[in-house]
Amino acid sequence: MKNRILLFVFAVASSVVCAQPSKETPLTFVQEMPTYPGGEKALYEFLYNNITYPEQEKSQNIEGTVFVNFVVEKDGSTSNFTVTRGVQGGSGLDREALNACKKLGRFFPGSQNGTPQRVFLTIPIKFTLADDEEEVKLSKMELWQIEIDGKYICTTLLEMAEAQKSGDTEKMNKLSADFEIKATALEKRYTKGSIQEKELERIVQPCLDEATRSMSEQ
Repeated sequence: MKNRILLFVFAVASSVVCAQPSKETPLTFVQEMPTYPGGEKALYEFLYNNITYPEQEKSQNIEGTVFVNFVVEKDGSTSNFTVTRGVQGGSGLDREALNACKKLGRFFPGSQNGTPQRVFLTIPIKFTLADDEEEVKLSKMELWQIEIDGKYICTTLLEMAEAQKSGDTEKMNKLSADFEIKATALEKRYTKGSIQEKELERIVQPCLDEATRSMSEQ
């Protein structure tokens, strides 16, 4: 998938100077990231089962992806839930996504060098009425996989933009190396012009816009 999304991730990994984050501030990347009991499949199944498409947005055919950010504390509890990017004209979607995330419960905490850390997580939650032919053709398993890949790309984009702004060279190198390995599998999974690629781009586009805007503000 040699497209703008993948190329941007590599482009962000440019020259930066090193800076260390404050130990008191939640981190966006650690050696062992927080994980949800049962994995990402269990996480998204929980969200799907705890989200109802608001009638107002449904009647107005309002769709989009809501990005919910929160902190996984050192003991695995969660806090500081915020909608970092909502859907224009879809406050009900933002509310549903936020409330569902607040019900997730405990995670396995993240750690750095074996020491538990406070870690930021961002979860993209896509609201789609799925009334067009292309989306109907995608199975639940395909949609689930696209959600996971979209979340990974979004997280990587935003972490890279933040690392470049803070000048954290070590983190940038780590993110770039990890993504280069993952990109090979993504290119095979999302062939150019496929339904899967279009679905992935709809999820990732807001992250790409945000990361681009963040980079331009330097």
